[in-house]
Amino acid sequence: MEVSGPLLTEAAKIYKVLSNVNRIKILIFLEHHEADVTQIIEHVHLAQPLVSHQLAILFQYQLVSKTKRGKHVYYCLDDPHILEMVDAMIGHVAHEIKHEPHHD
Repeated sequence: MEVSGPLLTEAAKIYKVLSNVNRIKILIFLEHHEADVTQIIEHVHLAQPLVSHQLAILFQYQLVSKTKRGKHVYYCLDDPHILEMVDAMIGHVAHEIKHEPHHD
């Protein structure tokens, strides 16, 4: 597969976004939940300013979407494929920790 420079640059930006454990926690939570900031805070056990900052980054890179209803803004996973990448990396790390081969 041949991939252009701009596409690789954008892919690297997404991997950088995914390099933060708090963002990964938020994405995993949002896989099955639409939630406002308060609900996300309760689940990931982080301070409100930190959660809001992480959500802004995830929104900027189109990994989450948001909907305003009344006074609340609800967030949900915008691209389920992102969690496939996260799951693949977690699987890779699990093999590394156990010193197992990566092939079946």
